[in-house]
Amino acid sequence: MTDKPFPQQTQLHTVAEHRAAVLTYPANLREALRQAKEDPKKTLLGVAQGIPSVFVTKVMASAKPDFIWMDVEHGIFDRSTLYDCIHAAQHHSEGKTLVVCRVPKHDEVSLSTALDAGCAGFVIPHTETAQDIKDKVKDIFYPPLGQRSFSPWTFTPGISNQSLYANDNWNMKNSNNHICVIAQIESVKGLENIEEIAAMPEVDALMFGPGDYSADAGIDLQLGAPPPQAFVEAMTKFVSTAHKYGKPLFGAAQGPAMIPLMLQQGYTGLAVTFDVWGVANMVKDGMEEARAVIVKNVDETAAAAKANGSNGTAEVPTREAPSS
Repeated sequence: MTDKPFPQQTQLHTVAEHRAAVLTYPANLREALRQAKEDPKKTLLGVAQGIPSVFVTKVMASAKPDFIWMDVEHGIFDRSTLYDCIHAAQHHSEGKTLVVCRVPKHDEVSLSTALDAGCAGFVIPHTETAQDIKDKVKDIFYPPLGQRSFSPWTFTPGISNQSLYANDNWNMKNSNNHICVIAQIESVKGLENIEEIAAMPEVDALMFGPGDYSADAGIDLQLGAPPPQAFVEAMTKFVSTAHKYGKPLFGAAQGPAMIPLMLQQGYTGLAVTFDVWGVANMVKDGMEEARAVIVKNVDETAAAAKANGSNGTAEVPTREAPSS
């Protein structure tokens, strides 16, 4: 501890290697994934957010995870909450935390909201063809890569339009250089077309949807049980194709024991905790621990009473009647 002003205490400064010049613009997820692919020690570790709450985002971002994956497909985010959650993630982590959103496949409103807020990566669910990606690229990127519309409300000229890139007053280069497209394969048709999807230069990473794929393929996949052979074969095809085209994998680890295998498979972005599951398990563990303490205390009290020859019933203290 010292009495020096903040600028002179560099140990207090958050190193945010991939942030944009302004925290309302997307961080460089593309570079972060590239570095993680080269060096597994730089694998991105994050949290999956399904609770549509700005406060929850602030709490998680204060821990400065590498990324927060906001699931807009299944989380009940309204437009304002999504916008503020993305800003909260970037500001409360001081630029350390990148934001990835999974938006419904045909939801242009959620997509444009996340784009204008500064989301760095987009998971495209139910990707089944190369055309699915081409359609999203058109909406996600500015010209000449796509046809994204520019919002006049995301910057103030001369105040919040700084860029890391030359001649980029509108931060279009920043967005086009930083934003990643992550194709999620979660159907039989998607896996059949994985070759053409993975070969696309527009695809920065791949993700697998085990639940939806298993349902579509008629596979009985059960948590905690060895996966059926049909599922193993599907994952093998998915992973080997990703390796063939040098595409990093993005996904979730349900526990630390899964991480070594996922690193071998080529995962460079791993959600290692889930907000809903974390809260539920915290409550469950707390209740079970408290119940165990109560049972132990009651049993020990009864045993001690039996040893002393009493019936083990504690006397209930009574109040004396107030004097008149």
